[in-house]
Amino acid sequence: MQLTVNIKNESLVKTIIKLLEVFKDNGVEVQEIHKDKKESSFSDAYLKEHWREFVMNTKSDPNYYKSEQYYQDRGEYLMEKYK
Repeated sequence: MQLTVNIKNESLVKTIIKLLEVFKDNGVEVQEIHKDKKESSFSDAYLKEHWREFVMNTKSDPNYYKSEQYYQDRGEYLMEKYK
């Protein structure tokens, strides 16, 4: 079983890790996972507010809409949309 614990109080982190490491012989494994700040900035709320920036900054090639890649991308989009 995996368990994720989000510890907001930094002073408790070392104490809790030491407590869990006591159980290493019984099969408990402690892994630290660090999230990038960039990853957390792309929350649903962030995307809803800034979606135009993402759309406007992609595929800036003026010939893109005449290319085969456009039709492939459009087809993939429509397949996902109507699943």
